[in-house]
Amino acid sequence: MAKGKKVVKFHRTLRLNMAVVVFLVIFIYMLYNIVRYFTTPQVAVYEVSQGSIAQDNLYTGAILREEKVFYTEKAGYINYYNKDASKVGVNTYVYSIDADGDFYKKVLEQNDGQLFESDGSYEKLENTAENYVLGYSNEKFHQVYDFQREVEAEIMEAASANALSMLNGQGQGALGIQAYLAQEPGIVVYNTDGLEGMTLDSFNSDLFDQEAHEKNNLISRGQVAAGDVAYKMITSEAWALVVPVDEKLAKSLEDEKSLHVRFKKDNSTAWGASSVLSQGGEHYLTLSFQDSALRFATDRYLQIELTMSEASGLKIPNTALTKKKFFVIPKDYYTRDEDSGVSGVICRYTDENGSITEEVVEATVAQEKKGKYYIAGNKLEKGGSIIHPETGERYTLNKQKSLRGVYNINRGYAVFRKVKVLTKNDEYSIIDTGTDYGISLYDHIALDASAVQENQTLQQ
Repeated sequence: MAKGKKVVKFHRTLRLNMAVVVFLVIFIYMLYNIVRYFTTPQVAVYEVSQGSIAQDNLYTGAILREEKVFYTEKAGYINYYNKDASKVGVNTYVYSIDADGDFYKKVLEQNDGQLFESDGSYEKLENTAENYVLGYSNEKFHQVYDFQREVEAEIMEAASANALSMLNGQGQGALGIQAYLAQEPGIVVYNTDGLEGMTLDSFNSDLFDQEAHEKNNLISRGQVAAGDVAYKMITSEAWALVVPVDEKLAKSLEDEKSLHVRFKKDNSTAWGASSVLSQGGEHYLTLSFQDSALRFATDRYLQIELTMSEASGLKIPNTALTKKKFFVIPKDYYTRDEDSGVSGVICRYTDENGSITEEVVEATVAQEKKGKYYIAGNKLEKGGSIIHPETGERYTLNKQKSLRGVYNINRGYAVFRKVKVLTKNDEYSIIDTGTDYGISLYDHIALDASAVQENQTLQQ
């Protein structure tokens, strides 16, 4: 550098790099959202949908009908000539008594030692055994005894069918038996349970004790004594089903004249004339039918489903339901401040300067009922007073009522909305549509109301 020359330094001008600015803005925005994500309560959202719930209407009832029990006149081996639960006419062979038991030997001799006349009878026996094996459960050991009775009954029935053909061909005297005819037409049944005399006028709670009234299978017996039950005859197609019900259901059905039911035994359906009886503090639904007696002739107890219409509406999970208390006020105390546009009630208070001031405090209406408003507001307290907008009368906020509802979160914060539950099961409720101050289809609500507070800002 030459001697005496001065070096002049130039200050660099700070230039703003736009790329850096954009990066900083994006970084700050991302940082804000991360912080907001971890600090703002998150809530599971449920979108309100249209749906329905099939009510659980399964009940067990007891059958009452016109039944007659017939008894044997002499001892011996009893033989039946009709299938269980079959219609018979007057003077039709029902059973016979063989004093020494030789009659079956003659039956076997007549058929070359074969008990069954056709292969179809063997197939029926095989089907009974197959159904038992497929449906067997260690928890229901009584099925073993049911299976035993069914097999014995089918063998007896097959043998009796052969015996009937011999009886018609050779006559009672030649065979050494005493045969008995039906005294009137009806449905012959080979079991009893001790309830044959019960009627709608005489039944009591003992009717529904199934363990105390197990079937006594008659057809599986070999020998009988004089005076034993021979068979039972159902003498009318009309029958009634008596169903124990709770007080709530009894009250809801007391005006019904007929009900549609489904029989779980075979999924058949029928209309029955209905009425509700109260007896000894218990309530019973009675259903009267004029046919199908043959279908259920061997049954005393039937499980039915009341096929009442399904409730439909807006479907929401039960976890979304909550309750909130509202002040109940006369409707005419509710007003609107035209200047501020606030709707609510007039409250009077003393300000910091000691002056008495009146202002419209915002309050939301959740329900209108019988000239009353159910209201809630952040500044309303129990024991406080509100002022009538025209007369100046005071009304003390004491009376409160709880309403059921959900938290609507369409706007990002929780707002209580009233709902009217039509029906519910363990998981879902069906609520009425078009409820004032309520919710609508496709609204977003908090899935778990217990995790939310009203007016709380939420992240969906």
